[in-house]
Amino acid sequence: MRDQIGGPYYLRDVNGRLDWPDRGVYFFFSPGSDLRADKPENWRLSRIGTVGVSAGSSNTLWNRLRQHRGNVRGKYAGGGNHRGSIFRLHVGRALIEKHGWHDEQPHWGDQNPDAETTAVREQEHELERRVSEYIRDLPFLWVDVPGDPGPECDRAEIESHTIAMVSHHRRSAGPSDLDWLGYHSPKSEVYQSGLWNVRHVSDSFDPLVVGQLSEYILSTEALDHQSRI
Repeated sequence: MRDQIGGPYYLRDVNGRLDWPDRGVYFFFSPGSDLRADKPENWRLSRIGTVGVSAGSSNTLWNRLRQHRGNVRGKYAGGGNHRGSIFRLHVGRALIEKHGWHDEQPHWGDQNPDAETTAVREQEHELERRVSEYIRDLPFLWVDVPGDPGPECDRAEIESHTIAMVSHHRRSAGPSDLDWLGYHSPKSEVYQSGLWNVRHVSDSFDPLVVGQLSEYILSTEALDHQSRI
């Protein structure tokens, strides 16, 4: 996957002007993972996700990645909106637990309308900024998996089975990176699986997903390297 797309990519470097595929599956790795110098067996997956698995969804791969990246400009530049990104929500919760910021962030994760006020957004901006800094420095890879949106599409299968497969291994092998921020998460699914994922971490998986994923990797084309920055 790395060689096929000319990766790794970083959200601090890329933008929506690239010729992103409409839909796909993405794989984030832990901070400091060197996907060029390290052997693949030393890479550490930390988040698996996709887009377009709900019937009628019009979301795209870049839109999903942009939600995770956060805002580049505007009133809340450098921050973002964790209510539109479960990835950001989990990272923020782990930071709150690690630094004891519960009193400073009483509304983090609240989905009621009162949590969307300007005052709350301004209160949360500093934490949103820290979340953005963390996520933008994570190397990631992606694979083009086209097809109509829906829960039975290949993207949904690849996402769920790879999450379950990695989680199963992590639960059996134990922690491999004690400095990983996710071990501060209040979500047992996160710190037990070693992934910024909650759904599918306890599911069974079909190892044939590796072959299914490989077929899509071999057909994925790299983005224009000259326009990556």
